Amino acid sequence: MKFQVRNTKVLRNLFIGIILLILGNLFAIYLLFNTAGMESKVTRLLVKLFSVNLEANLPTYFSALVLLGDAILLAFIAYGCKALGEKFWHWLGLSAIFVFISLDEMIQIHEQFRAPMEALFNTSGLLYFAWFIPYVAVVIILGIAYFKFMMRLPKRILKLFILAGVLFVSGAVGMEMLGGMHAEVHGEETITYALMFTFEEFLEMSGAAVFFYALISYIEMKFKSIQFNFGSEQV
Repeated sequence: MKFQVRNTKVLRNLFIGIILLILGNLFAIYLLFNTAGMESKVTRLLVKLFSVNLEANLPTYFSALVLLGDAILLAFIAYGCKALGEKFWHWLGLSAIFVFISLDEMIQIHEQFRAPMEALFNTSGLLYFAWFIPYVAVVIILGIAYFKFMMRLPKRILKLFILAGVLFVSGAVGMEMLGGMHAEVHGEETITYALMFTFEEFLEMSGAAVFFYALISYIEMKFKSIQFNFGSEQV
């Protein structure tokens, strides 16, 4: 039995979901800064449900599921490469990494590094939110370890991987640094900071979505005879 997953349609639907969540978050920000005392239960519920700066809500579940979907596709590629007698450990390693990132998105593991990193390095300015310091170190190590692997990818897939990585890291690290610098001076209860963390989450979700699209495209390209037929939409 075969079924088709049209990769361009999947990407479009993912971005529709992202845009809807961002609009919901902007509405939550409006309520947060324009509802005196947050007295209404409905208002508090909407903020809790849609704010991308809170845990265990719709944006969190969406991001975690997309990242978990990336992990599943990576495991699928690893299995396919193993079946073809090719090297598969790099794909399996990436799958494990994305399982961790998905879990981190859900339960905020990285926040546990903030206090010890701030105490260790006495951080301020761009490094005010110091949790990402060990994460950046890991990313650099992985970049070196995976360089040759990346260079062997088809050019189109490599470009999509790079685009996804730039989007995700720009949000998770770049905007986090700028947000930290702002928060140190003005605090975290400002409309500017709210807009900054909104853009941060938009970049992260976009990176995960583009990577999902890239993986489906690679599966379509490499495993044409596999039982699950991933087909491109004709445009």
